[in-house]
Amino acid sequence: MLQLYKSRDFGLIFKDTFGFLKTHGKHFFKNYITVNGIFILILVTMTYMFYKGYEDIVMGGYVGNNNFNALENYLNENAGSVLLYGSIYIIVGIIVGVLNYAFVPIYFKLYEKHKGANFASKEIVDELIGNISKLTIFILVSILIAIPLFIVVGIIGLLMAITLIGIPFLIFLGALVSFFYHSTLMEYIKSDKKGIFECFGYSLNLCFKKFFPSLGAMGIFMLIVGIAQSVFSIAQLIIMMSAGVMSLENPNSLSEIDQWSTLFVILFILQILSYLFNLLTAAVIQMNQAIVYYSLKEEIENINTQNTIEQIGSAPD
Repeated sequence: MLQLYKSRDFGLIFKDTFGFLKTHGKHFFKNYITVNGIFILILVTMTYMFYKGYEDIVMGGYVGNNNFNALENYLNENAGSVLLYGSIYIIVGIIVGVLNYAFVPIYFKLYEKHKGANFASKEIVDELIGNISKLTIFILVSILIAIPLFIVVGIIGLLMAITLIGIPFLIFLGALVSFFYHSTLMEYIKSDKKGIFECFGYSLNLCFKKFFPSLGAMGIFMLIVGIAQSVFSIAQLIIMMSAGVMSLENPNSLSEIDQWSTLFVILFILQILSYLFNLLTAAVIQMNQAIVYYSLKEEIENINTQNTIEQIGSAPD
């Protein structure tokens, strides 16, 4: 078991993040896919239906009938169905987003409670259901706080961008904002006594505790993940361009319709793989931030030190 409450410097944050991945990665991702899988599958299915619909309407109309207004005509004729489908798609997307964002705080709460990864997906689902009201309050308050927060962050980011030298450091600004929200949710879900605004205040205090080592570690970790995502995206782009060149040799020919279908299947698969990869890497970023959260919480509250003293005091003579 990884000791959560422990003072960490820059290097130890990285070591414990990768150590957690190595030791509990299989358990983490297995439960991640189990808990979120059904809604991701629904979203993927709906996305596939959208891709196929787009292909049938636009490519079928353009390639088969030279109808450049096929999509516009379809939307005008089926406005009600499109609105209903779009609304369901947005709702499912929001559910997927909330579940993915809440998974890591719930996972670490159970990890702390069981003193290790000795729990199953059912307990994670039960915790998610039990925290629906907290998640709803968190989302609403987060939107409210985001208005002034992003004005301030936007001004700071603009000043950094103007100096040019500050552009590479924008990722650290993003890491700070991301950690502010994530540590708030972790504290809110863990605590039965603190209100949401108290948790935001606590999170703000954490943000400036051991500021440079913690922010540096989170920013560089986000950069590493961002590079991995970029490499995946570049590979995706190369495959898409290669498929596109093969499929567009004669786009006005009716015989090319089957090739267009093949192209869209390839594009769809690549998009889904990219989406899943981004979800999983985003969870890893949250995992890194959770390690920082417990480290900074130990700095403020000395939880591990107090527990050690209590164990010594309760030891039999």
